[in-house]
Amino acid sequence: MGMSPELEALLKGVLETQEQIGQTLLKMNEAPNVATPAPTVGVEDQGTPAPATRRFISPDEREMLASTLRTKSTNEITSLITRQASVKDTGIPLDLWLNTAGFSAQTAFNQLSGQLDPDIAKALDTGGATALIRQDLEPMLYEVFIRLFPAYDRFPKEPANGLLHAWNQITAYGDAKFMAELGTVSDDTSAYERKSTNVAILATRRGISLKSQFAVMAGGMNYNPEALELQGGLRAMSHRMQKAIFEGNATVASGTADDENGLYDANGFSGLRQLLTANAVNLDPASFDWDDRTSWPGTSFRNAVDSALLPVTQSAGMTSIIWGHPQEKITFDEQQDPNVRLVAPNYVNIGVGATAQAINTYAGQIPFAIVPGDSISSYHIGPTLYRDLYMLDEGSVTLPYLGSPGPTVLEIPIGISGQLTHLYIIFMMNGLAVKVLPWNNKIRVKVLS
Repeated sequence: MGMSPELEALLKGVLETQEQIGQTLLKMNEAPNVATPAPTVGVEDQGTPAPATRRFISPDEREMLASTLRTKSTNEITSLITRQASVKDTGIPLDLWLNTAGFSAQTAFNQLSGQLDPDIAKALDTGGATALIRQDLEPMLYEVFIRLFPAYDRFPKEPANGLLHAWNQITAYGDAKFMAELGTVSDDTSAYERKSTNVAILATRRGISLKSQFAVMAGGMNYNPEALELQGGLRAMSHRMQKAIFEGNATVASGTADDENGLYDANGFSGLRQLLTANAVNLDPASFDWDDRTSWPGTSFRNAVDSALLPVTQSAGMTSIIWGHPQEKITFDEQQDPNVRLVAPNYVNIGVGATAQAINTYAGQIPFAIVPGDSISSYHIGPTLYRDLYMLDEGSVTLPYLGSPGPTVLEIPIGISGQLTHLYIIFMMNGLAVKVLPWNNKIRVKVLS
């Protein structure tokens, strides 16, 4: 019995993608392109050179892999993860990865200039049982991760400057003056507040037992249970990271999930619900009635968006996207329906495989994107239940990181833990830094009962 056309097309796409990126992934087990020093004249025995085995994937190679994977479907990338996870004895030892991803200025300069530390370039042969960083899986896992969570890809990333990432948050940008031809330039400065964010460790350990591996093979089932666990881990991590960015709390110990501070977690970081309160606008969608003109103005979603946008533009910011719960998008559409002759919303791309409707504001069109699930949840202020809409100038919000800017995979071979299990630890280290607070705002939307 032949394959269906859909399955044939998927298999063809997977094989084409693997062929495109295969050469780069194979370099994980190739000798590095490091020049061999010329022998010194007059010296007979200069020692046996160390074997060159694994090498580090450079930033340029990572970028090339990302651009190739960006054009592929999620099903193709998922199949690639399944195939690549089956490749054994690859990756680089954990201690060498720590040096490469390390924290020295020289290491950072070497990475930016395309040079590699010689110890990393030749790496160690990992024939023995040791934990390995599976860099060959990282580009594919990152691509799946951002399709579950496109906001993560849109936020700029920056290397963290410590366990607590510190920065100067701009609260006012100062002024400038016209001057005479030979006048003296007047001094001015921006106003700053010193801020910091915890660089939190988000991790999950996934894997299967040796018995399960044997059972899958004995049953003739054509799937990789380890790859399924990796994908499940990514979905869990994307949900948890989204929740932290939008409503995390690492500073107010009394905070709960049902108040504006958010549920306290000393190991996490504070998110947008707590941070964007200074200029927040309240909205009660139930108070608006298109047929009752006496309810105008100021009670529609459109008017609330413009009201929240005003302090942003007045401080020289520009909102680039609005993130909200699906219910808010439904209510917004319902309010607009009586005013729309033809339902032909203007959709724009906000990430790989993700689109959002662009809404009209006095400052131009802004994408209105939804965050699925409970990552933007409701909370009480007094007796009123609210849920937030976040209006962000994304250039002013960064995600500081340690290690790698996306999910990293640590493979733990069978037996190291004392159990007959093959494990993967997926982890990432991030914080949230709002660099210019007045350029971002939120709308507290009263939850309809």
